[in-house]
Order: sequence, then C-alpha cells, then structure tokens
Amino acid sequence: MRLGIRRKLIGTLILVGLLPLAMSLILVLGGGAWIQLNKIRSSYEDSASDCADRISGILRDEVEKLTILSRFPRIVDYVEARNHEHALANPGQVLGETAPLPVAAATDMDRLWPSLSDTDPRIDALLHNELADRLRMLTAVNGQPRQLMVSNIYGEVIAANARTADFFQADETWWQAAYDSGRGRIYISSVTANPAGGNPIVTIALPLYGTADGKRVVIGILKDKIPVNWLLAPLHERASALGAVAELVDLDARLSVYVTEQNPINDRAREFYFEHRKDGVVPITTLLFNNIIIGSEDIPLKSRIDEHLGPALLPHWTVIVSKASEEAMTPVYHTAMTVAVIGIALVAILFILGVAISNREIIMPILRLREATAAVGRGELNVRLLSGSDEKDPTFRKDELADLARDFDEMTRQLQKNLNTLARSNEAKRRFMELAGHELKTPVTYLLGVCQLAQRQLQQIAAAATDGIPEDEQSVALAMKNAASVQGALTKISAKTQRLSRIIDNLLKLVNNDQFTTRMNKGPVDIRALLLQVTSDHRPFLAERKQQLVVDVAENLPSVDADRDKLEDALTNLISNAIRFSPDGGTVRVAAHEVPPTTESGEMLEILVEDSGPGIPSQDATELFEPFYTGSDILHHHSGTFEYGSKGIGLGLAIVRRFIELHGGIVRAQPIVREGKTEGTRFQILLPVGHDPRLDASGSISGMPAIK
Repeated sequence: MRLGIRRKLIGTLILVGLLPLAMSLILVLGGGAWIQLNKIRSSYEDSASDCADRISGILRDEVEKLTILSRFPRIVDYVEARNHEHALANPGQVLGETAPLPVAAATDMDRLWPSLSDTDPRIDALLHNELADRLRMLTAVNGQPRQLMVSNIYGEVIAANARTADFFQADETWWQAAYDSGRGRIYISSVTANPAGGNPIVTIALPLYGTADGKRVVIGILKDKIPVNWLLAPLHERASALGAVAELVDLDARLSVYVTEQNPINDRAREFYFEHRKDGVVPITTLLFNNIIIGSEDIPLKSRIDEHLGPALLPHWTVIVSKASEEAMTPVYHTAMTVAVIGIALVAILFILGVAISNREIIMPILRLREATAAVGRGELNVRLLSGSDEKDPTFRKDELADLARDFDEMTRQLQKNLNTLARSNEAKRRFMELAGHELKTPVTYLLGVCQLAQRQLQQIAAAATDGIPEDEQSVALAMKNAASVQGALTKISAKTQRLSRIIDNLLKLVNNDQFTTRMNKGPVDIRALLLQVTSDHRPFLAERKQQLVVDVAENLPSVDADRDKLEDALTNLISNAIRFSPDGGTVRVAAHEVPPTTESGEMLEILVEDSGPGIPSQDATELFEPFYTGSDILHHHSGTFEYGSKGIGLGLAIVRRFIELHGGIVRAQPIVREGKTEGTRFQILLPVGHDPRLDASGSISGMPAIK
C-alpha cells in the first residue's frame, strides 16, 4: 500500500508530537507544583525574616531613646539628689552585695501605696516633678499608652508618668536584672501580662549611671513598659498579607508568647519547628513531605543591642509564620487542574493545527512550485512564487522551500532580465540608428547646401572676371561681397564639420554591448588647474550666450591619480550641458573642494557643476546616464553648438558616468529647488584622493556624502 505525503505527515506528528506534548504536560504540572511550593515556602521564610528584623529594630530604637534620655545631665543630677536625700534620712541602711535591702520606711510606703489616692501629696510628688515631666514626653508610642518610671538605687519610685502598681521595686525581677549587683545592664523581658490591665507588654529596664569617687556607678533604674500591639505590628501585617498565622515563640520557655490568630495550626507549627529545627533553619526537604508550611527566623536582639549599647539580658525569640500545606496549595491545585484541562485541549488543538500547518507549509508550496514550473514551461517568464516581501508571503515561509522558491524566482528573473536586455539592446540600436541618422543628416544637408551656394557664387565671380568688364568700384565691391559670403559659408562648413567630428568621436568611444573602453593612462592630475583650463575653454560660448560663470575652486587641492584626458572629457561634457541648458543671461557655477573623510570612505574631492535651466524632468531622472537616452522627446535634438535646451544623441552623460566610475568615483544629478521651485540641475562628482575606493555592489562608493 502506497502512503501519501499527508498520511506520512500525520504519522510523524503522532510519533513526535502527541507523546512529547503529553510528557511535557505531566512534567509541567509536577514541576510547577514543586516550584510553587518552594516559592510559597520562600515567601514564608522572607516574611519571618522581615518580621524578625523589624521587631529587633523597634526594640533597638526604643533602647536607644531610653539610653539617650538616661544620659541627660539634669536627670542624672535629679536621681543623685534623691539618693542623697534617702541616705540622709536613713543613715543606718547598708546596701547588700547583690541588691539593696528594704528599710522600714520603704516597706511602710509600699504597704500604704494601694490605699493612697492620686491626689495624695506623696503620690503627686512622684507624678509631677522635673523627671516625671521629662518621662511624660515619651508617654505615647504610635498612639499606644505606655508607662515609664525611674527608681533610685534603693528601689523606690522617684518619678513616673503614671501611677505604678507598687512603690518598692527592688524586689522585682526586672529591677534586679537591670541592677546586676551594681554592675548594671540592659534588660528586656519576654511578653508578659500587664499587672495593671492584663494586656500583653514587654518590659525594658536599663541602669542610670553616675560617678562616685571618680568611678562609674549605678544610681538608679529606668523602666519602660511597651504595648505589644505596637511592638508586634509586623507580625499582623505579614500574617494578613499571606493569609497565614504568625506567632512569637520564646525559645527558652519553648512557648508561644504571642500569636496573631488562635488556630489549631499554631501548636502543630511550633512542635514541627522544635522537632526539625537545625541551627535555626527547617530544611525544605522536610517541609515538602509534611502537611504544614512554615517560615521561621530568630530575632537578632543580641547582635543589635549587645554590640552597640552595652551588656544586656535579652529574651531569645523566634518568629514563626505557618499555614496548612493543603490550604496554601489550594490555589496551586486549582491552577494545576486548569492547566491540565487547558493542556489537554491544547494538545488536541495543536495536533489538528499541526496537520493543517503541514498541509499549508509543505503540501501547498510544493503544489505552487509545480504550477510555476509548468507556467515557465509555457513561456510565462513573469511568474513569481514570492511576493515583494517574502516575510509576508501567504504560502512560503523562511525555510528550505522558501529558499527553493527564491532560487526559482531568481532563475526566472535572470532569464527575463536577459530577454529584456536583448530587447533593450535592440531598442538602443534602433534609437541609435534613428538619432544618428537624424543628427548626421541635418549637418550634411546644410554642408551640401552651403557648398552649392559657394559654387554658384564662385561661378559668378569667374564669369565676371572673364567678361572683360573694366574694374570699377561697383565691381570691386561686388567681388568683395561675394568673397566675404564665400568665407562665411566656409566658416559654417567648418563648424558643422567639427560637429560631425565630435559625433564620430563619441561613437568611436563605444564598443560592443554599450561598454566604454577601460584603457587608462593614469598620472598625478591637478584638479584645480584642470578645472580652470576647461572653464577657460568655454568662456567664448558663455560670452555668446551672455551667461555668467562662477568658479569656486578651493586652493591647495590635493592631486588625483587619474587619466587627465578622460577627466577632461567628463568635465567638458558637464560644463557644455550646463551652458546649453541655462537660458541666455543665466548663471553656470563650477566648484571644487575636499570632503571630510568618513568611516566608510577615505578622503574625497567633490566637484559641482550647476546650471540655471528648467531642471531634470521626473520621468528622465532614472535613465539620465544611460547611453543614447535623450529624454522623453527623441526628436528634440540640436543642430548648433550651444542652443538653449537642445539635445544630442545621448552619449555625453553616459561617457561622464563611465569615465568617473573608472576612477573609483561616482556622479549624481539632482534638481536645485529653492522656495518650492526648480531652478536648475546640480551634478556632483566625487573622486577618491587615495587609490583604494570602496565600491558597493552597484558600483557606487558606500558612505558617500549627500549632494550639498
């Protein structure tokens, strides 16, 4: 059984298309779930790390504020004064080695404290004094009330911004931790319940230092109770953003001291953390095979406070952000299901598209190639497989078939070009015969007529001489008149003969296939001297037409390695054309100067020849330099030397282009437009000063400057 190309393509698509697509879909779903789980876990780790950094930063900033406050000289002086007053009132009190011992007065005041009203002078003295007023400046923390108090070295409250729970503080854990047997250190408690209201707080205590006998000693303790809601606000922000639970865990107690939301996941996350924690990190491989996703980070209080603010007793906290894996992965599962459904549909669609595309990309181009080949066989050489832009061709794309189609088009294009070249060659020969015949016939006819007239006049002179009539003034005058007429006729014969000589000279410069001779006799040529010579040769013709010649040739132009005769021919043709096509009284401009070198071309000389005639017709611009091209009106020729607007046989500009290109240069023509009107034509010649011109594929030098 013979299989067609379509069945072969379908089988190939099944073998190399459907199976890889199905395997890829499975890998995408599995790999996507793995990557997404890793991404979720990383986001939880990042959230925990951010919370830890922000909480430690808040505590560090608070300790720095309190430290700055404790160092104010007036505060230190106030505390030392209260210590001195206490020592005078209690001369027998002795401080122990670990902590001050309470005295009877302090004990009595502590016992009476709960019963005293806020208006009691003893309470009012503690709440309204110089130090209390300074503490009141730091009363609020982001709108959250807090309590600040200062005790003397004996543990008694000497100033506070609000009434404290008791008067004597030396028996409190925080006080003894901050006093540290007289050495002093910063103390930060874990999260505890506020005795006054039950809300969770964090206590910060730090020693106040003074001097005694030239030594630094502890003179009191500054205490600050911070609201947890303000301190732990980052936990709420991150938990809300992730839809997870965030908690603060005291690692020393192995307990959760604060949680953003009561959830069964809390205990599981904490137990999981303590079970799998290694050096503060939970391995991801452990996370992937459990039903919980957590991120954790220790709060770096020790590195933030010990190293910058002195010794401290700090809690060991960690932040845990957790969520059940099935809950966290629910969006991933939904996405995976959606991707699976879409993937299966895409596999089916792609298979159908594969069949359609193979039919369009392979079968259809082959059919078009077969049809085009048959058309060429019938002689239809204008058949093309690709449009002007093969990227937009509806049948062929950029592949081997497109390359084959491009080669086919190039073959037919070249074949058609060759046929067109033959046709143009025949047309050029026909035009040449027509123009040459028309051009040569006029001066020859004129020469014949003048010769016949001269013969008749000479016969009259001879007859008069043979009649034997005595010479008189009248006969002498007639003879002189006839002689002058013969002389004028002979002069015109000479001019027409020169015209014929020029036509023949131009014809002799042609060889087969419209090509010019390439024999070059190069040598150093002074362009300035050459231009001055050529323009000087044309001044009589300019005077005859009453035209003005403007010569603008730069001094010190470099010499060019060139064939002087060919350059002279080219310049003579351009200047003659400029005189011919400028009206009587018009202006002809000739200029030459150096062109700055560019990265694409070396040093160049620019020669400009401008006329003030009607300009180049748009229909003649593309073929201006072609041999035998005389414009749209073939019979508008000239029969004189520099008649206005007259045309020759179309060889002058062709010779100019060929001679300039033989020197590695280019010649271009452009209409001169001023204020929207065409006021002549400018011809530009660019000649390389060096010997290595850079020619592009069209024979022109790449990177040439535009006509100025």
